[in-house]
Amino acid sequence: LVGIATPAAQALANAANGDRPVILSAVSDPANNGFIASDEKPGANVTGVTDMAPVAEQFDLMQEILPDMENVGIIYNSSESNVSKTVNEAKAEAESRGLNVVESTITSTNDLASVAEQLAGQVDVIWVPNDNTIASAMDTLIQVTDANSIPVIPVVDAMVADGGLATVGINQYQFGLDTATVVADVIEGADTATYPIIYNDKTDTYINTAKAEELGIKLPQELIDAAIDVNSDEYAKLVGE
Repeated sequence: LVGIATPAAQALANAANGDRPVILSAVSDPANNGFIASDEKPGANVTGVTDMAPVAEQFDLMQEILPDMENVGIIYNSSESNVSKTVNEAKAEAESRGLNVVESTITSTNDLASVAEQLAGQVDVIWVPNDNTIASAMDTLIQVTDANSIPVIPVVDAMVADGGLATVGINQYQFGLDTATVVADVIEGADTATYPIIYNDKTDTYINTAKAEELGIKLPQELIDAAIDVNSDEYAKLVGE
């Protein structure tokens, strides 16, 4: 059984009831979410691939694009346990750079617009973790941030394509390769209890040039030359469009 993202993985782990191997894919914090005993020795019928975001690189990118920023907003669903580790890392990263963090939480998509509106009035940029609730309602968030001319830096390329400005994101294709490797190894007899969690550390930089133009943000030419534009044919091929 293969579960992609935390909610799907949790459902499969519960359904398997310890009887069949469950392979996680793109689960941010498998140990603290109760899937495994530790990354090194999962200890049960569950192992797989984690997707911890490259937070330091994302803050490097933010400061490259917005060198004068001072206040960073962070918005996420407080009930999504999978985001807490990434959020804490982002807060520490921001504070280590002398940036002020304004943290806001939602409980569902129903309060996203109102919370985002309040947050947008206090910050220069909003950073969004790998939050499934917000990912499913990016249109709502972007409508608010666009109206307030606030750029959004999410952690995955799909959210950039949905209206974010840019990110350094873990390569999604590599997730597929790594997950398939785990599946094949388990089919061939590998023991999930002793099969270490794989960390996908291959990253790509993604930009949304259309959004930058819309917000009046001039992206550095070096960044444009090196990054993948989510409006390009290159990106369409990457995501299979």
